[in-house]
Amino acid sequence: MRFFQVHTQYRPLRLNVGFLLSQSAGYGREFDFREPKLTLGGDICVEEFSGHLRLNRTPQGIVAQGDFSAQIPAECARCLKPFDAPLSVHLEDLFVYPPQNATDPLLSIGEDAHLNLEPLLREYVLINEPTRLLCRPECMGLCAVCGNDLNEGPCSHPEEALQTPLVRRILAAGAEKTLAASKAAEPAPRKGSLAPRTPAVASKPPKKKPASKDPLKKPPGGKKSAAGGKSAAGGKKKKPTKK
Repeated sequence: MRFFQVHTQYRPLRLNVGFLLSQSAGYGREFDFREPKLTLGGDICVEEFSGHLRLNRTPQGIVAQGDFSAQIPAECARCLKPFDAPLSVHLEDLFVYPPQNATDPLLSIGEDAHLNLEPLLREYVLINEPTRLLCRPECMGLCAVCGNDLNEGPCSHPEEALQTPLVRRILAAGAEKTLAASKAAEPAPRKGSLAPRTPAVASKPPKKKPASKDPLKKPPGGKKSAAGGKSAAGGKKKKPTKK
């Protein structure tokens, strides 16, 4: 009979927790991790990975509590130099067993009683990774004219250096942007007319109409009109004319 040796991939974050599942609730174990280089999910590579993990048996499965730290190869957003960005992750989740009871496949223990922390840690690394990585907070970046690293010292530019083709193109592009922005701010001419737009003249407010007199109101003096049987002034009646 001939035996063959099978080489399996080294996966330190895949733990056999069958001995924990056979214990009663409250039983726990602790694990320490220290790896010089580790790949998470096949696409994220971290270095100097270390951490401490504690697993506790519960009626629903296993609770994992741990703190991990690592370094991610990155490039500074200012000076463009490669550096190792530090990263820390805190983990506290419930891994459900049996797996058919879990709502999230990342938070379940397989039927082979193996708990795989790699997919979950990959998600935590993506969430905690900053979007703008800097080699240091006070990084000066690169010079906009010559591209020298300002962290190594200031650079002086003579008049000849400012007349290089690259600088001229940068200045020309900035002038074109300024001209385009000024044209966009100008008012558009009226359709069908070549004359420039004139400012609108404010129209005068309409005059108010005088209030109409009420025929029922008494005339000045408090006397009734002739229609009421009395004269308008003097208080005498008019004599009827004979025909």
